[in-house]
Amino acid sequence: MEDLTETQKQIAAIILVVGLLFVFVKALYERFAHERFTFFNLFHPVKPINAKERRFISSFLVPFESFGAAQRKLFLKRFAWFKSKKPFVFYGDIKNKEEIKAYVSASAILMTMGLKNFRFENSINRIIIYPSQYYSNIGKRHHIGEYNPRMKILVFSAEDLKQGFKIPNDNKNLGLHEVAHALLFENRRKSTWEARRFKVGLMKLRTVFDSISFEEKMRESDYLRDYAKTNFVEFFAVLIESFFESPRDLEREFPEIFFYLSKMLNN
Repeated sequence: MEDLTETQKQIAAIILVVGLLFVFVKALYERFAHERFTFFNLFHPVKPINAKERRFISSFLVPFESFGAAQRKLFLKRFAWFKSKKPFVFYGDIKNKEEIKAYVSASAILMTMGLKNFRFENSINRIIIYPSQYYSNIGKRHHIGEYNPRMKILVFSAEDLKQGFKIPNDNKNLGLHEVAHALLFENRRKSTWEARRFKVGLMKLRTVFDSISFEEKMRESDYLRDYAKTNFVEFFAVLIESFFESPRDLEREFPEIFFYLSKMLNN
């Protein structure tokens, strides 16, 4: 093999320097920005929440009003990050797009207020919004919302997403329901203490779900809607809706489940 020419050596040196510089900048960015170094993140800085947005959050998100000052500050900071950093794609004639973004962002942040990991970086790459019920090519039927773990995409009907927040205690919230699916996927392969605690709780919930005694209790109680019986994944999503919309009722009806969820979410 012939020796490298002087020009080739210079090019190799430049490539090495550029590569090392990239690694340094990436590490520096992720250390101080606390997020992945991607072109999207780099060119989409966090847009602070203004007074109008804060009033809107207060108008539809009941738990926000019960937060203390420190919790509100944390919620708004994380809300601003999620709303700024997650790509939203709108199809059709959708008005009040900022409000729709707020519903999704609030669902994600409310669910992860007690967790360090609130960014869903391993589970949500894009959020697609349709005006109303849409036909899913994946499920081959009409949907109002879904989560695609393979493509890491959340899909919502704007109409039904908004409807989920109209009645704050009916335990039917599309935003919370679909983001709960993403939360399951987010923690699936993580090995942090937080993720391990989540997965331990999940196993305990699974044991409850599979037990005959719980099946009988589900029949006796009308608290959890029938959709919770579909499978364990849907069961968990329905529990999340109930945990945030009527926590005291969930604790009274199913204290064991409430305890496990509290531990999993550090809530």
